[in-house]
Amino acid sequence: MSIPSLNSNQTSAASSAKNSNQATYAPQTARNQLNAMLVQSLDVSISSGKQSQTLLFRASITNITQVLNGDFSGQGGDQGNASLQINSTQLSISIQQDGQDQDNSPEATSKRILDGATSMFALYQQQHPELGSDDQAKNFVNLIRQGFEQGYKEATDILKSLKVFNGDVQSGVEKTYDLVLKGFDDFLSKNLSSSAQSNASSGSGTPQASAG
Repeated sequence: MSIPSLNSNQTSAASSAKNSNQATYAPQTARNQLNAMLVQSLDVSISSGKQSQTLLFRASITNITQVLNGDFSGQGGDQGNASLQINSTQLSISIQQDGQDQDNSPEATSKRILDGATSMFALYQQQHPELGSDDQAKNFVNLIRQGFEQGYKEATDILKSLKVFNGDVQSGVEKTYDLVLKGFDDFLSKNLSSSAQSNASSGSGTPQASAG
């Protein structure tokens, strides 16, 4: 699969979605537009795996934002929609800043993903005042974990289709995956009360999905 064909298909999908619903903000429209950005500026360097970490970052943040968008939309009306548009703008800026000259090691990439995802916790708390602080933290981490898993799958599917998901590319991407999941666990621990942490540590633990 070539990069031009990916760009063409995704851009076309974004344009179609936009034309079908211009009157109101549609989460699916935003998703299509953001997906079109995943490979738009990475050119053929993805074919050699050189931009695999950047691709993973973009796919992850896109999907995390989309999952949170869906949750915020369900919380009510204009306030939710305004929040979605703000987050989409922030995502566009973060993608533009994620240039090829940045550190694309697993450690640096996982930090950018974690910083981008967890920065939306305050907004999630505002959207869910009915929840206690522990439930806010648990539910938020569940959502961003879901978005990251989706982004990881999309990125690895692209790399596999280009036949570059092997060797250093595969090991690097999988290391980033592990570091992000660990970061989510650490974030949750820091935001749980002492009693909730005790209950969690005394439980059996939640099995994590395999990165393979």
